[in-house]
Amino acid sequence: MGSETPSNEDPPVSPQDNVVTTQNAGLTGETNITSSLEGLQSDEQRRVLDIVAQLRKCGLESVLSLPQLVVCGDQSAGKSSVLEALTEIPFPRKENLCTRYATEIILRRGLTDTLVIKVIPNSERPTNEQEPIKAFKESITDFSELPSVMDKAMGLMDIDTASTSIQTRAFAKDVLNVKIKGPSRPQLTLVDLPGLIQTVTKGVTKADVNLVAEITDYYIFQPRTICLAVVSATNDYANQGILTKVRAVDPEGERTLGIITKPDRLSSGSGMENSFLSLARNDNIFFRLGCHVLKNRSFEEGESSFQDRNLSEATYFRNSNFRALPQRDVGIDALRDRLSHLLSAHVKQELPKLREDLEVAMTDSKSQLKTMGDPRATPQECRAYLVQLSLQYYDVCKAAVDGHYEGEYFNRDNERAFDLDSPATIRRLRAVVQYMNASFSEKFRARGHKYHIDRSEEIEQPEDNSKNVGSHTWLTKLGPSFAMPKPKGLIPAQVSNAEALQWVHQVLIRTRGRELPGNFNPLLIGELFWEQSSK
Repeated sequence: MGSETPSNEDPPVSPQDNVVTTQNAGLTGETNITSSLEGLQSDEQRRVLDIVAQLRKCGLESVLSLPQLVVCGDQSAGKSSVLEALTEIPFPRKENLCTRYATEIILRRGLTDTLVIKVIPNSERPTNEQEPIKAFKESITDFSELPSVMDKAMGLMDIDTASTSIQTRAFAKDVLNVKIKGPSRPQLTLVDLPGLIQTVTKGVTKADVNLVAEITDYYIFQPRTICLAVVSATNDYANQGILTKVRAVDPEGERTLGIITKPDRLSSGSGMENSFLSLARNDNIFFRLGCHVLKNRSFEEGESSFQDRNLSEATYFRNSNFRALPQRDVGIDALRDRLSHLLSAHVKQELPKLREDLEVAMTDSKSQLKTMGDPRATPQECRAYLVQLSLQYYDVCKAAVDGHYEGEYFNRDNERAFDLDSPATIRRLRAVVQYMNASFSEKFRARGHKYHIDRSEEIEQPEDNSKNVGSHTWLTKLGPSFAMPKPKGLIPAQVSNAEALQWVHQVLIRTRGRELPGNFNPLLIGELFWEQSSK
C-alpha cells in the first residue's frame, strides 16, 4: 500500500463548501435547508422521484415494491450514524444502545415545514394493542426534540432499553414513521434497521436474534431496495452477517453498496487496515455498486456539530492511509452525491417494470371491484342489488334453457371435453338435456326390450301350406309347453326365431275372440308390445 495519491484523482473538496450547520436547528428558517438533503436530488432527479412519490401518496407501497434506501448491518456497526450524517437528523447514538426497531424516514416536498412522527403497529399484534399505537402521533418543531419522542414511541412499543423488565421486549416489528415535509425536501425514503445480532446475551434471547434477522430480510428482499450494507472496521468483515444476507438476495451486487465505518479505529499499517483497504477497492467481495468509507463521530465527538463532524472526517482522509482511495469513495459529501445519482439511475431503470407491475395490480383490483359489484350500504341499495341479481340469474337460466350460449358465463373452460361432471358442460343446460336424451334413446334401443330375437335362423316351411293353414301344425312342432327365457338384469333375453314364433303362437291362441277363422284379434299386437316392453 503506497502513500501517494493517484494522479487521476480529483482535488480534495472542503466540507465547508456544502455544509450548513443544523445542530439544534428548528424546522423553519434558513438553517433548515441543509445541503445534505438538497444534495440528494437535482432537478432531473426530482422529476423522476416525483413519479414514485405520487405512487406512495396513493398508498401503493403495500402493493408494489418502491425504490428506497435501507441502511442495514450488524449491531453497533454505525448504521444510525450513517443515516444521521446523510440526512442531518439527530437520531439517538449511544454506545450501549442499539436500534430496537425499523425507523422509516420519509422526506416529502410540501408548502410548509412539518415533522410528524407516528408508529405503524405490526399486523401480528392483537387488535387491542394496535389501537393505541395507531393513535400515537407527535408533531415537533425542532430536531432536538426527536430523541425524546422516540423514547415515547419505544415505551408505546413495550421496548425496554435496559432489558430489566420481563413485561417488556428487547425488539419490535413495529415501525417508527418519521415524515418530514418542506419546500426543499427531496422525495425520498430512508430506512434504518436494527443491527443483526450474532450472539444471545443478557436481555437478548434467541427469539430476539431471529426477529431482527426477519426484519432485515423483509426490507432487503424487496427488489427495488438499495441496500447500504454497513460494515464496521472494528470487526473482521468475514464475521459480519450482513454481507452474507445481502449476497443471498443480491448475488450480483447490483443494488448493494458497501459502507465501511470506523476506519479511524484501525492501527495504521496493520493487516486489518490493509484488509479493509482491499475491501474498499472491491477486491475481496465484489459489489457492482462498489464500497464507500466513512468516519463517524467518536464517543468524544458525540456532541459536536455536523460541520465539525465533516471537518474531522476530511482531515482523517487527508492524513490516513485511506487517502490512497479515490475521493469519490470516501467521505459523507461524496456518499451523498453518489447516492443521489445511484438512486436516480435505479428509479429510471425500475420505472418500466414498475409500470408493468402497476398495470397488473390495477387490472387485478378492477377485477375484484367488478366481482364485488355496486356498493350495498343502505337497505335500498341492498334491495336494488338483490333485484338486479335475480334478474341476472333469470337471464342466465333462460339462456341455458333456450340454448343461447353467449357471454362470459357460458364460454369459460370451453377447451375441456364435454363431460357431465364438468361445470363448463353443466352450464349449457339445453345441450346437456339433448345429450342425455340421445344417450337414453340409444340405451333404450339397445336394452329396452324384453326379448332379443335372433333372425338369422330359417324356419323350415311345410311342403303343402294350403293343407296346414288352419291347423298351424308347423308351429306346434315346438311343443305346447314351450316357455320363454327370462332377461338377466338389464340385458334382454336371447331367443331364436323359432322360439319367438312359438311365443307369438301362444299369444295368438290366448287372445282369440269373435274373429273369423284365419284372422286374428287386433288386440294381439298390443299384448305382444306390452309383453316385449315389460322388463
